[in-house]
Amino acid sequence: MDRMSKKDRIIAVLVLLLVMLSGYIIWQNDRNGDEPQSGQTAAEDTCTEEDIPDGIQIPGYPQLTADHESGVIQVYFENPKGNPCYFQIDLILEETGETVYQSEMFKPGTGIETPKLDTIPAPGVYKATIVYTTQSLSDNTAMNGAVIQTKLTVQ
Repeated sequence: MDRMSKKDRIIAVLVLLLVMLSGYIIWQNDRNGDEPQSGQTAAEDTCTEEDIPDGIQIPGYPQLTADHESGVIQVYFENPKGNPCYFQIDLILEETGETVYQSEMFKPGTGIETPKLDTIPAPGVYKATIVYTTQSLSDNTAMNGAVIQTKLTVQ
């Protein structure tokens, strides 16, 4: 009877490995699925295998400057080429929790140049956070995001 349970364990491990391999193959074949729409991309680069990073690359922006009249932020928000996900960027004022900018999802190798604030705060310097929401390229599921501290100067 011990021999049967050992045999059963070996079969179970082999079935598990087969299921995992099948899932990986399906995932690889489905990586070029539908992508979210984004009308805000300003640039697009082609990606080669050398460009593919380990994990998600999150750019930091320690200081942002916006024009009080137009609300234009002098920045290029980018999603580095080779990232395995789409980005959505929210700019939130720490003191009030107000979201003053939110992008649409945009794909790796693209960016948003000189975005415009949705809500323009009074002139001043604000502690803010940039919240990165990420979505898988292959199946549009949520992935690890990030929260980056920044200062927003409105002048």
